[in-house]
Amino acid sequence: MKRIVSSWGIVGLAFAAMAFTSGCAKKNSGAVTGSDGNVTYGTTADGSSDTGGIGLGTLSRVHFGYDSSTLASDDRETLEKNAKLIKGNKKMRVLVEGHCDERGSNEYNIALGERRARAVMDYLVNLGVQRSRLEMKSWGEERPLNPQSSETAWSNNRRAEFVVLAK
Repeated sequence: MKRIVSSWGIVGLAFAAMAFTSGCAKKNSGAVTGSDGNVTYGTTADGSSDTGGIGLGTLSRVHFGYDSSTLASDDRETLEKNAKLIKGNKKMRVLVEGHCDERGSNEYNIALGERRARAVMDYLVNLGVQRSRLEMKSWGEERPLNPQSSETAWSNNRRAEFVVLAK
């Protein structure tokens, strides 16, 4: 009888462990395979950012050069389109997230991500977007778009993302 009770106790513990782990939320890896077979990191299938908010919607990210928070001309064009969309929706509020590649210390990358987010916010404000409709956050190197360690991945990770907080 003692052996039957201990066997059932082990089975009960196994079921309890399965129930606990199935109830826990699995962290989104942020990787999505598109219809072209390419993997995109940092977004979910519906295009929303894995960082929260309503989602990226129609706002496009911009990228930066190594160790830079200077906007390139093609990025300024992207921001002009983003500004037009934001200004066209009077209720839209946006979080600008600054990101870095994995090189550099955590402290340095947080500061660089903040400079990138601020550069984007300042440019949007200069284009007529009300500053009160914009927020910013630096993730530094913590949320890579592409988790690999290569020039291509690092180039993808040096960016500013847009999370629509309210539409």
